[in-house]
Amino acid sequence: MTAVDGIEALEKLKEQPFDAVVSDVEMPGMDGLTLTERIRQDKKHAELPVVLVSSLANDEDKKRGIEAGANAYITKPSFDPKLLLETLRRLI
Repeated sequence: MTAVDGIEALEKLKEQPFDAVVSDVEMPGMDGLTLTERIRQDKKHAELPVVLVSSLANDEDKKRGIEAGANAYITKPSFDPKLLLETLRRLI
């Protein structure tokens, strides 16, 4: 299931259960950091695994992602689909 931004993603989370959320950090409307914070604020989704994927790859960006509540932060310059799948398997 896909969403164009964090606002749509939150709406979809209300409609049905998900095993995990994979989100870009940079999105229109509501970015991935805010989406992650909102997911963590909802008791129903507080333990839902969240993986952020971003081209923002410096240590400060990664720290912001983890502080927002992401379980993992994968950078696009080193993106490997196998890493994403392994990360999701570990978290689910």
